[in-house]
Amino acid sequence: MPEKAQQLSMEVVEALRLLKRGQELTSALRPSSRAPGSLHWSWAPVRAERLRRLSGFAPLRLPARSTTGQREVLAVPGREGEPRLVVDQDGQAVTSLFAVFYLPQHLHWRQARTSSVLRADVTAIYVQEADDRPWPLSMIHRRHNLDADGLPVPVKAGGDCVVVEVGGTAVGVQADLSGAVSVGWSVSPTGQDGRRWNVTLLTRRSAVDAVQLVQDAGLLSSASSPVD
Repeated sequence: MPEKAQQLSMEVVEALRLLKRGQELTSALRPSSRAPGSLHWSWAPVRAERLRRLSGFAPLRLPARSTTGQREVLAVPGREGEPRLVVDQDGQAVTSLFAVFYLPQHLHWRQARTSSVLRADVTAIYVQEADDRPWPLSMIHRRHNLDADGLPVPVKAGGDCVVVEVGGTAVGVQADLSGAVSVGWSVSPTGQDGRRWNVTLLTRRSAVDAVQLVQDAGLLSSASSPVD
């Protein structure tokens, strides 16, 4: 955690305030008829120490002061609450994907759904080992996001998404009419020889507050390359 919270630059704040809320997050996160998106169904809760062993680094978590009235659930992919892990070449269970959910106290794990962030006071952090996709541009949900050559279409100012630089880190932000905001960035934890992880945070806050939350929590401190 930083000793003193740093305020976002005026340039970043202005870019975030210019965001127009769209409907792409609603479209991407709404539950389907066959798979309603129950968190209990597709994730399995784990303790922080086990998650650290499975992923190789301490999980990204929000400070308690930022999640008043919510309870934290750390989870790995699973089915009906049972972990589904892979085994590495040394025979050790590992995961390349995990999540940290902050749920209202009254919302039972078995009743929580991935779309809850669209309509309730839920915050979710998804962390996945990076691949060759351009990040954080690829975390932005768009119906038409590729050009004729199959390359990501540049983000334009005044739309529902933007990529800004916060403390030398490329941060993607998308706002939705539902009130949800998505924030994406990459981290390279120390001791992992340059291994990168892509992070997406979903929350019901303003875009400015969401990015400020991420910075204040120190979640950008081991991030990847800045915006070109």
